[in-house]
Amino acid sequence: MKAAIYARKSKLTEKGDSIENQIKLCKDYLSHMSIEEIFIYKDEGFSGKNTDRPGFTQMIEDAKKQKFNILVCYKLDRISRNVADFSALTKDLETLSISFISVNEQFDTSSAMGRAMMYIASVFSQLERETISSRVRDNMYALAEAGKWLGGTPPTGYNTERLKLKDATGKDRSFCILVPIPVELELVKLIYDKYLEVKSMSKVEKYLICNDIKTKNNKNWSLASINSVLTAPVYVKADNKVTQYLKSIGIKVNGKPDGIHGILTYKKRKGKSGSNRVKDTCQWIASVSFHEGIISADKWIKVQEIITLNKDKAPALGSSGEALLSGIIKCSNCDSPMRVAYGKQYATSGRKKYYYMCTLKCKSRKTKCANSNINGADLDALILEELKKLTLDKSTLIEELKKYKHELEAATENLVIKKLNISIDKNEEMVDNLLNNLSLTKDIETATILLNKISHLKTENKALRNKINKLEFQSTPEENALNNLEEIQNTFMDLSTFSSFASVSEKRKLLSSIIHKVYANGDTGKVLIKFKGVEPQ
Repeated sequence: MKAAIYARKSKLTEKGDSIENQIKLCKDYLSHMSIEEIFIYKDEGFSGKNTDRPGFTQMIEDAKKQKFNILVCYKLDRISRNVADFSALTKDLETLSISFISVNEQFDTSSAMGRAMMYIASVFSQLERETISSRVRDNMYALAEAGKWLGGTPPTGYNTERLKLKDATGKDRSFCILVPIPVELELVKLIYDKYLEVKSMSKVEKYLICNDIKTKNNKNWSLASINSVLTAPVYVKADNKVTQYLKSIGIKVNGKPDGIHGILTYKKRKGKSGSNRVKDTCQWIASVSFHEGIISADKWIKVQEIITLNKDKAPALGSSGEALLSGIIKCSNCDSPMRVAYGKQYATSGRKKYYYMCTLKCKSRKTKCANSNINGADLDALILEELKKLTLDKSTLIEELKKYKHELEAATENLVIKKLNISIDKNEEMVDNLLNNLSLTKDIETATILLNKISHLKTENKALRNKINKLEFQSTPEENALNNLEEIQNTFMDLSTFSSFASVSEKRKLLSSIIHKVYANGDTGKVLIKFKGVEPQ
């Protein structure tokens, strides 16, 4: 008989049962059995909320190869704190005729009561995890409402410092606050003053780049980073006027504004950290913090008013009704994107001559890059000719289109629906297992717990199926792109007549489907085309 030992620890700390201690206790348990060989699997620094762990994955693969007959762990929650995952595991082990033993709880799947008690224990294990998660979340919200820094990259002008104190019960507590970096705060003041002077983020960006003024990460300032500084309440000396302004746009402020301290905002973005999706302002948490602001209330509000006014009249840069290479053309000198710029109007057609211009050259007023502008119509025509005669023949082009089409088809598989169906399957498996265990128990309390769990799982599956039904009626951008690509493929079988009848939109779709980037040098006229999946020669 061969056995496997699995050990897991959430964090690399000295607290709790160490990996080594778990393995030792499991070996001690197995020492009383006739075991020929022991396989060790361990995951250190991994949570039990799911089974996405390298050691666990390897263990399952070896189980399928029948490398061991018994799986032993120190405690049930070392395997998983998720009922669905635990149920799926025990189902798999049962299919493979592998017994499962928990040393601490003395559960053994070789008996019906052991299986029933393990399911009940797994329910409480998940409840414990969710309770802890809820407490942590509530604690974070409480810290946010108190204006304490919750972590992440500090804003320009500040660093973080951890303060320690004792609470009312005498326990040691700590939290982080922002502390000023004077040199960076002077730069923030400069950005505010410059914006009030020129009333344009683009002009502020050009000023900073021309004067070689970098961000705290030593990069060129972008419109996004400038906007982040100008709109952040962290810099304002918050008073009642500021809180009234924020309230007018749906943001409620916690704490008492005193005209000295700044405001921190939380819960601004949806999903994972770093996501660009912004929540409605009514869902934000804003709190007067411990750090001092540097921008007066009147100046900060004035800046917000100008930004709001400019949003309605800001032109869209870098787009064109005629240019084919927008989004895929880059400057070969500095690797910056090139945008569309317009020249004089043609007297005969009424159209404007357009060029491709390096964005860094434009922003820096030629101090960082001086690549000459490139005639847009000439470059577009050159690229189309290259497609015809130099790099791709017709058959290769069609193959590239088919390949890209398959990529889009793969993208249209709704991952959300997939995950929902997996959850439904796991819940159904668990319901079957719980029903089996229900038939084996005579204890009323145990039966009540099992029935409640079964009812909960069925309700959850009903909600999941409703979600799937709603999602299946929604068309995705990828599906629309796929339909457009079908039209392109059907229309452009004869590439020799491509440029004579295709619309600008159709040409642009075709180019972006097979070209990764175009690098252009306006001084030398040299052009490099990088096709998708093809290395340049």
